[in-house]
Amino acid sequence: MNGLLPSPELLLLVGPGLLAAMAWLETSLPIGLMVPAGVALALAAFLAHEGYLPLYGVILAAGIGGLAGDWTGYWLGRRRGTSILFRAPGFVGRLARQYDVPTARAIQGRPFWTVTLARTVSFVRTLMPAAVGRSGMTFPRFAVYDAMGVAAWLTLYTSVGILAGASWQAASGLVGTGWALLLLVGGGVAVVVGRLRQRRLLAEETPHRENPS
Repeated sequence: MNGLLPSPELLLLVGPGLLAAMAWLETSLPIGLMVPAGVALALAAFLAHEGYLPLYGVILAAGIGGLAGDWTGYWLGRRRGTSILFRAPGFVGRLARQYDVPTARAIQGRPFWTVTLARTVSFVRTLMPAAVGRSGMTFPRFAVYDAMGVAAWLTLYTSVGILAGASWQAASGLVGTGWALLLLVGGGVAVVVGRLRQRRLLAEETPHRENPS
């Protein structure tokens, strides 16, 4: 997934148009699972905070691209454009057929959770529009809940990028850029070491749970 994340230089060269294209692609087609538009939005917001891109342009481009992608995915699902997934052999096809009806019922019964909040969750937002289209929800109803979801998505990832920029400025101002880099690397190492330690402890506990004395 990170391989499709644009570099800061590419974002500066192409501008918000690249972000709009990524936001559209992320939720319009299944290939969107490989497009990290949320991370790209945070990166663009960071660059905007630093003065390299216009913040209003970043938000507008991501919002238009996100809505267009969601609406494309919805109509593909509505027209059964994703039916190839349900005809697929093996585990994927069986899983899609098994959960098609329960998913449609959940979407119709809880649109705020299954559309608005789902729009903010990575991977889930890629599959959500087509699933809603297949569920039979009317487009006007979907558009209302989806607009709230896109607004929440924009707020979440834009805030992440801006806060990252503000935190970096505060850290570099206090201890200098070199020390800020050192602290950042040290924090990353600490996180990795902590996770490895948790996995090791879990692996040591698993045999005892499976074979109680």
